[in-house]
Amino acid sequence: MEWGRVYDPYRHAEVLGAEVIVSSAVTGWGDYGGGRIRVHPILHQAEARCTVAHEIVHHERRDDVLGYCGVAWLDSRLERRVHAIAARRLIIVPELADALLWSDDPGEIAEQLVVDPRTLYVRVVDLSTSEYREIGKQIRGRSPRSLGDLRRYAARQLRRRAG
Repeated sequence: MEWGRVYDPYRHAEVLGAEVIVSSAVTGWGDYGGGRIRVHPILHQAEARCTVAHEIVHHERRDDVLGYCGVAWLDSRLERRVHAIAARRLIIVPELADALLWSDDPGEIAEQLVVDPRTLYVRVVDLSTSEYREIGKQIRGRSPRSLGDLRRYAARQLRRRAG
């Protein structure tokens, strides 16, 4: 499963039988329940794309029935895992390496990958050891920012948003 920028979560939702609806009744960016993905209309393209990808993972896992338990730390853990899975679909290693060669600004990198910054941060923090090494080899000496710097920055941003 290697998708990246070519991944169309709207098409994927359609294939899975999930209906995507734009609705201002959504609290937050989006939600999922009963085969219906709702996305807030104020989101720009990358935010909406990431939100739909995230909610598709909930759909696949049947989290509306099986996932949430009402215990805050467990529900937060479930959300982090779902977002990491969605981020892997949206950002693949070769495209991330190319984007890191293009810019050292996280906002620009996210824009090039057609994701929101939070999804970029989640993906960078969630890189496996082999993915980290692969990207490091591809950008070594050619990127204005080291992957380690971006990873530390991403971790700080995610902690700040969580707290």
